[in-house]
Amino acid sequence: MGAHRFDVRSADRTPLAVWADGQGPSLVLVHGSMCDHTASDPLVAELRDTMTTFAMDRRGFGASGDAAGYALEREFEDVAAVVEAVADRTGGPVALWGHSYGAGCALGGAALTGAVHRLVLYEPGLGIPYPAGSIEAVEAALAAGDREAALLLVLVGIIGMTDEEIASLRSGPRWPTMLASAPTVPRECRAEDGWTYRPGALDQVSAPTLLLAGAESHPVLKEATGRALAAIPGARVEVFDGHGHLAYRTDPAMVAAVIRRFVSDPACRGCGRPRRS
Repeated sequence: MGAHRFDVRSADRTPLAVWADGQGPSLVLVHGSMCDHTASDPLVAELRDTMTTFAMDRRGFGASGDAAGYALEREFEDVAAVVEAVADRTGGPVALWGHSYGAGCALGGAALTGAVHRLVLYEPGLGIPYPAGSIEAVEAALAAGDREAALLLVLVGIIGMTDEEIASLRSGPRWPTMLASAPTVPRECRAEDGWTYRPGALDQVSAPTLLLAGAESHPVLKEATGRALAAIPGARVEVFDGHGHLAYRTDPAMVAAVIRRFVSDPACRGCGRPRRS
């Protein structure tokens, strides 16, 4: 069965596009910054024989709508709306995956609905401290019409991508999508920079939670993952040796195997044991 699209309305009536693919247990996929649902394609390809994936476009990306007055809480509501729509369509448990900024959105969404069966978060960026003036520099680049410079300020200056990784992005099919999404970057940077984990705020997250991290990721991403780990009751972490922030794209088979194991094990035995890198 090929991929097919359906739309979901969020709490504020913003339309959200979702692409369903595969067969088996349900997994909602939430993409990160500077991309759309197609960033999840490598995972979808690895999982479609054993799981039904539901890859959403977040608000402001791809085929989804947007609204004035951006707030991170609206993204939380978006994810919860998609999860609940999938639960209604399938009548079964729903697992939830998010990467980077999308992992933060997935985390907040999981706190709003009891329909999440398993939660997998790859380096959520909530609470990343942006250097003084860096977000303003991104805004200035956008105001000058230089979307590429705006992206590089984040990809190199914050995420810490190498010249080789940037060259690969520029020559690949994702670069036009990233350039198109550049205007969303400042609002997401500000949301991450201004985030604080309040004590007990995530106690509503009842799903077993697995955090994923790359051993080679930028230190600020590792620190942000550590803060999420401390804030989520009962969460565990698994570190991918030899990988950075994008292992779900550089080695999707490995990441897909971790997801399948975690989602399918009713007792979560062997899931997310801490590993030292």
